[in-house]
Amino acid sequence: MKKTQLLLITSLFLSTLTSFAQVRIGGGVSIDINIDLPLPEVVVVSRRPEPVIRKPKPNRPIIHTCDHRCNHNDVYSFGEIQNQNGPQGRYVYQVTNAGLGGLNNGAESILYTLDTGETLELIIRTMNPDDYNYHYNNGYHNSSNNEIIAILLNGQEIAVKDGSLSLQPKHGRGFHSVLNIHAMYEGDFNGTVNF
Repeated sequence: MKKTQLLLITSLFLSTLTSFAQVRIGGGVSIDINIDLPLPEVVVVSRRPEPVIRKPKPNRPIIHTCDHRCNHNDVYSFGEIQNQNGPQGRYVYQVTNAGLGGLNNGAESILYTLDTGETLELIIRTMNPDDYNYHYNNGYHNSSNNEIIAILLNGQEIAVKDGSLSLQPKHGRGFHSVLNIHAMYEGDFNGTVNF
């Protein structure tokens, strides 16, 4: 009888609780339990700001590889200029525009616009129009040979060890240029550009 009273009191007590939970006791027996406890109030005082993921400043990629199946040369490129042994490693620029223009002092400028938005400019002086080759002589001027006077990268003159340019006229109009420049700090620039 005491067991029945204890069971009755326990069941009355448990039925007055409003929260509901189920507890399983081994052997497949389960007991339903209601617990009337207040739920804690959750208040967000301040949120941590979302971390800002900064993309690295776009440097030149280390290398651009293209096999003969690439078709971007046919679409917009006048040719390629490889920059290697420089501070950024190796990169193959696509030349998106090129041109030859005269300057005030009798010199001429060949301006190559690169796919990165950068520019490479060679200031040349033609002393022998029958010779298509130009050489950089590290500041020593020779009045009888064609010469590269200065080389500018993004409008800034760069220090050059030596270099050469072959500027051959194409049949019809335009030029075929072959470039071989060895800069002191920017690496080597080698390439072929038709414009």
